[in-house]
Amino acid sequence: MLNILRIAFVTPLPPVKGGISRFSHDLAGALHEQQGVCLRLYPFRRLYPRLLFSGRSFAEPLPGADISFPGQATLELFRPLSWLRCARDIRSDGHDVVVVSFWSGLLAPLSVLMAVMTGLPVVILMHNYRSHERLLDLPLLKRLMLKRAAGVVTLSGYVHRQVASDYPGLRSRRLFHPVYESQPAGLTALAARKRLGIERHDGPVLLFFGYVRHYKGLDVLVRAMPHLASVFPGVQLVIAGEFFEPVERYRSLVSSVGAGSHVRMLPGFVPDEMVSVVFMAADAVVLPYRRASQSGVVQQAYGYERPVIVSRAGGLSESVVDGKTGSVVDASLPGLLASGIIRFFGSWDRERSRRAIRAYRQQHSWDRLASGCADFLREVVDERC
Repeated sequence: MLNILRIAFVTPLPPVKGGISRFSHDLAGALHEQQGVCLRLYPFRRLYPRLLFSGRSFAEPLPGADISFPGQATLELFRPLSWLRCARDIRSDGHDVVVVSFWSGLLAPLSVLMAVMTGLPVVILMHNYRSHERLLDLPLLKRLMLKRAAGVVTLSGYVHRQVASDYPGLRSRRLFHPVYESQPAGLTALAARKRLGIERHDGPVLLFFGYVRHYKGLDVLVRAMPHLASVFPGVQLVIAGEFFEPVERYRSLVSSVGAGSHVRMLPGFVPDEMVSVVFMAADAVVLPYRRASQSGVVQQAYGYERPVIVSRAGGLSESVVDGKTGSVVDASLPGLLASGIIRFFGSWDRERSRRAIRAYRQQHSWDRLASGCADFLREVVDERC
């Protein structure tokens, strides 16, 4: 067995925006703390052409993102010459294994090139098996990538089963998405609600957080609001995040269902200070997704000791201890989603929920994920030796 495991990690990192970037930052920090691991990062300078952002920034600040590993952000997903330079650097830097983050079929050619040009075993850190945007799934390229891969790390049983079903002979390891540790700096729920202008206290405060895309089902949640208001007259829904669909479409939907007094929209990038405000203001975070693998929003909610109400999509339910850390509901129709939310609050015990979330956090730490990753990577390298 290797005394020192030398890992090349090809992934987005802050200030590139998105959940994959934040995840990679925290995993890199945890791997850096592992004994017997030498980690070098090969981050992306940009993922997509500026044209696709339609005026939105492709970068965002992440407080605490100050890991000072060697390496410079030179990769650009749509510039193959940058792939060649990165592969050349990895080959000359003397690594044992390459880890490539994967969430879209667009990453498949890059992973194949890394395997061919570096001559090293390539392990895919698979956030999604199938892309949320179906046009970006690119199954033929993904098949080529997995035939070249030395192994796969997955973050949910749902994705692990998908990989095992299509590639039963491929070495794989099911791990998990850890909880993001949050520091609300003494902010109380009451103070957070005042910041948002929420004065009524005769109903729950719900939060929808993150990028707004069709597959996340926000439209179903908005249509469920009149059903909820009939039981909880003071119910409030806070929508905080960047819209990848026209925001006016959702404003019109809120108005057309008569939910204007129950919905507060905070469109656009949510700065770190306001992230704490919206989570601390909430009684529960709602994820009515149509499709999902796993979600970092669940882990953010747990970081603030907030329960989650999730749909049965994909692997979301794997992160929920039903009735304790949250609830798994049918979100296929607005009435069914509303009924699930009403049932949850009918039996919700705030303190029991917090105890369950704390126990979950202990079992799903970044240190445990990093240890599991390092063990698997050693197995892959030892098999090649």
